[in-house]
Amino acid sequence: MFQTSHHAVKVLRSLHIVCLMLLSPSPAYTMGGAEIGYGVGIGKHAVRFHREDPRPSGDVPAGVRPESGSYSTHYPRRRLSKRAQRRLNRRSTWTVVPEDILPHSGLLIEHRNLSYGSGEQHQQFDLYLPGGCREGRLPLVIWLPGDDWSSSPRIDCPLTWLTQHGFAVASISYRPSQTHIFPTQRDDCLAAINRLSEDAAIWSIDPTRICLVGQAAGAHLSMLIGLDPDQTHNDSLEEHDLPMHRIAAICGISTIAHLPTLGSDSDRASSAASRLIGGPLPELREAALRASPISYASRNDPPTLLIHCKSDKTIPVSQSERLHAALLSADVDSTLILPEGQQESLAEDGTVGETVLNFLIRTLDTDIDSIIVTGKTTQIDLENKPNRS
Repeated sequence: MFQTSHHAVKVLRSLHIVCLMLLSPSPAYTMGGAEIGYGVGIGKHAVRFHREDPRPSGDVPAGVRPESGSYSTHYPRRRLSKRAQRRLNRRSTWTVVPEDILPHSGLLIEHRNLSYGSGEQHQQFDLYLPGGCREGRLPLVIWLPGDDWSSSPRIDCPLTWLTQHGFAVASISYRPSQTHIFPTQRDDCLAAINRLSEDAAIWSIDPTRICLVGQAAGAHLSMLIGLDPDQTHNDSLEEHDLPMHRIAAICGISTIAHLPTLGSDSDRASSAASRLIGGPLPELREAALRASPISYASRNDPPTLLIHCKSDKTIPVSQSERLHAALLSADVDSTLILPEGQQESLAEDGTVGETVLNFLIRTLDTDIDSIIVTGKTTQIDLENKPNRS
């Protein structure tokens, strides 16, 4: 009986101590005489509950402001520890205040080695975007490199300066003619353009305002694609590979327009043009005509700019003259410029660069807001094309 009563007293005392611990709050700590929180428990086992974070608003990172007005401003600015920053993020809501950025700043945003095919090195493209914030989509200028279809050094794109004028610029590489004959080069470029059009919403690109620019072999491919925008004469494409974009303009420098009339040097089996079609040009005349842009000149072709030096020893100036005449006979907006002397570079401060820029501004309407294309772009019908007559 005594042992039972003694045990009951011990239990009651323990319960009493526990109740005192739970019901008796004690100050946790103060700062400058102001109570910050309360502790529950005794000694080192006490738990603190912070009602308010004591850190001043001066500790907020630049460009960010706290939503709450309970933060003091009279404390000196100090650097927070990582632990304090984590605690602060858990207790407060922050609003990011972006800095003012010019619509077309000098900042160049580069995206390199983007794949569009099987992932091999030759089926890649680089994309250059202007820095800054803007509304609407960007017109796209696509550079097709290469002098003789044997290589396509996209890294040395001479048009990246166009980003300072509000253009997105892409440089495409394609498989060489030593290992793949025509139309592989054309189909590779089409696949890259389709990939850019599919991801137009990601890059903020307008797939209906695309200009193709190239020199020599690159100009040849630009004209092949631009003068047959719907690829109605392309038998190598499947239905799901048909264009999902609209070529709004073409610019060719030292353009190869008609393979059979390139000259006697090109008729040899070892020439670049013969390697492109898989044999000597005289023996494969039909294949040479299929690979000639002049064969696709028609009334619905986009505006075209042709620049060809009269002193060009490699590609006869008659190539651009023949193409220009064919386009004019089809009522196409075509411009032919035949500068004297050596071919200039496409630098921004050069005459050729200035001519190309003026042509792009005229044909791609950079001063108006672009359309917004939701989701993936679908194939554009011929009836929706503007009347260019």
